[in-house]
Amino acid sequence: MRAVTKLTSSQCPRTPAQGLGQLRELGRIRAMIDGLESTLLADTSEMVQRGMPTPLSEENPTLFDYKREIEEHGFPLSRADQDLNRSSFVAEAALVTRTSERSAFNRLAIAEGLRYVHEESLFALYAGNITSRTAATLVKQTRGIPRATARQIEASTLPTATTASDASMALRIKRARERLHPQPAADRRTRAEMGRSLMWWPEEDGMAVLQAYLPAEDVLSIYNTVSAHANLLVSGEQERPLGQLRADVFRDSLVDGWPGQIKRKPPLFVGLTIPALELLTNPERGVANLEGYGPIPLGIALRLAARAPSLKPILTDPWTGSILDLGRRRYKPSKALRDFLRVRDEHCRFPGCRRAPELSEFDHIDDWAAGGATSVQNAQLLCKRHQIYKHVLGWQAVYLGNGSLQWRTPHGMTQLELPDGLLFPRPLGPNPPPVQLMLPGTSIDAQTKRLLGWDDSEGVPGVPDNSQET
Repeated sequence: MRAVTKLTSSQCPRTPAQGLGQLRELGRIRAMIDGLESTLLADTSEMVQRGMPTPLSEENPTLFDYKREIEEHGFPLSRADQDLNRSSFVAEAALVTRTSERSAFNRLAIAEGLRYVHEESLFALYAGNITSRTAATLVKQTRGIPRATARQIEASTLPTATTASDASMALRIKRARERLHPQPAADRRTRAEMGRSLMWWPEEDGMAVLQAYLPAEDVLSIYNTVSAHANLLVSGEQERPLGQLRADVFRDSLVDGWPGQIKRKPPLFVGLTIPALELLTNPERGVANLEGYGPIPLGIALRLAARAPSLKPILTDPWTGSILDLGRRRYKPSKALRDFLRVRDEHCRFPGCRRAPELSEFDHIDDWAAGGATSVQNAQLLCKRHQIYKHVLGWQAVYLGNGSLQWRTPHGMTQLELPDGLLFPRPLGPNPPPVQLMLPGTSIDAQTKRLLGWDDSEGVPGVPDNSQET
């Protein structure tokens, strides 16, 4: 607190030296906060593992009766399951810190490593003497190593960590690990190969990053092969630099196949939502929605749609962007209802989860056995793991309309979860502000209105006078 008080009471820097000094103090405060967060994460997780009562269990003492759980939800799991309990806590931590479950899990693993193995580093973090990145590197590099060896690595590197850069410390810790690790390198390599994975994440302007975690020789083989083909194109290329050529060769080899390949490539597998109103009124600046990614330029979407084997019309509210009902209902989820959820939800509706629709399942928000209907207002997509959270651990979801959900965790935290495609959610408060136009500044002529079946007698949200064409 003294460091925060000192910094906040400081005047604006008048010289570069003063500015750099304040940056140093900010770094120390950040390290202190990270140390406190690690302790809170580790201690709170320990309380959960010990089975301390939750608000839900206090409200209903029989809620987590094991035999009753099996009869009601059918999952052979109980809240007493330690791994399940831990993963649920990670989800709650992700919710309150507004991060992903993967990020929260990694932070908890680092917190436990500092709390139970590297106490000296945790104290140094408390004091602001080392950075949180160096502390995290130490935990990661000593994971799976006997505690005595891990502390030996810490003792040999911690004195340097008070002044060295993060990059320098990462190299020092790695060298100490290789020198002191009790397992042969071949055995560690075999274990590491079990973590092979392929991941992606979105970037700005309709772009994304693809990441493959593979053995180093395979990565170099792929990269060198792609580079060799790209280098053959450099001499005759005037517009694309080598980096773009590598990316294009990589993309073409996976999507279109290598030149001369006989095998027919599989059909394009992407989901698109193209709003008709933007297509008609603002095709140059309009955007469509790429399933699993988000907004992309309308022209790109139209090129993809031209290659699609079939198209399905979905009605959306032009002002809020919410998906409207398809109008087909059955006792069991119909294909129409599943298609509806795929477009509206786009992924698992658990807070922060982005699992694709094909990895998620239909879920009744209010259980069918408790009177819940099979309808748009009582349906959501949930992946298997988060269905278990809801039915076994007591996570609760309440439908608020327009596809919005209010989630409540076992320990009483709440989170509003909105569909990604919802541009302007319907206000939930008593005094709703005026709804904004979906396409500000866009004019809609009489011909377009007739095509859309527009009724000028009805008011348009956000427009005070709708008697004249806008």
